[in-house]
Amino acid sequence: MAIEATSFLKPIERLERIETLTGTEKTEKTGAETDFEKTLKEKIQEVRDLESASNQLSYDLAMGKTDDLTSVMIATTKAQTAIELTTQVTTRAVNAYKEIMQMNI
Repeated sequence: MAIEATSFLKPIERLERIETLTGTEKTEKTGAETDFEKTLKEKIQEVRDLESASNQLSYDLAMGKTDDLTSVMIATTKAQTAIELTTQVTTRAVNAYKEIMQMNI
């Protein structure tokens, strides 16, 4: 089983790598984003926000600013699940693209 290069990256670095792999930057020719690109960027930002909230709640718990362990665990699980889902969807999309590109016409 091959180890993915992204498995050693921090979650935010994985998301940045996903953006470059999926080509979510503005196109040079038109300067405009498609609906798909816009939606993808919004969803990646939502994942980043979940991770940021999780990190903040974990920090607050460690510093004694809160004692609600349940909300910290729920936020952490949400962020982790969102990152894993984003990574899996991206991997499958890239693999599908590669397979399509290898088809003979």
